[in-house]
Amino acid sequence: MVEAKSHISEVLSPKTGAGVKSLRQIKKSLNETKTFLHSNSDHDWTTIFYQYTNRLAHLYLLGALNEVPAYLVFVYFVNDKDMNGPKSVDEWIGALSLLKSYLGVTRHRLDKYVAEIFIDVKDI
Repeated sequence: MVEAKSHISEVLSPKTGAGVKSLRQIKKSLNETKTFLHSNSDHDWTTIFYQYTNRLAHLYLLGALNEVPAYLVFVYFVNDKDMNGPKSVDEWIGALSLLKSYLGVTRHRLDKYVAEIFIDVKDI
């Protein structure tokens, strides 16, 4: 799975818009993922950063539960002037550190299946 972002505000995804029945299933899946990853966060994973937690849940579902070889690659673009994106990798790392700290996943059991790639658009 690949997820690409050009600006930091993209990681601040809104909460899920699921209905009551679907929301119940989503919360169950995210809480199971949270437990598997040993997250120490008290925050509801269906709210802020939902897109990120959803991707982790899919990785958990594929790899851990169903033994399907799966990887999650996050591509972060630097110097994307059209999107007013970060001008350095350090800006991305700061934002991602905050996200991971908030979610309680600074280190977790699926780390070896998650990659973060930083691409400077000036180089392409």
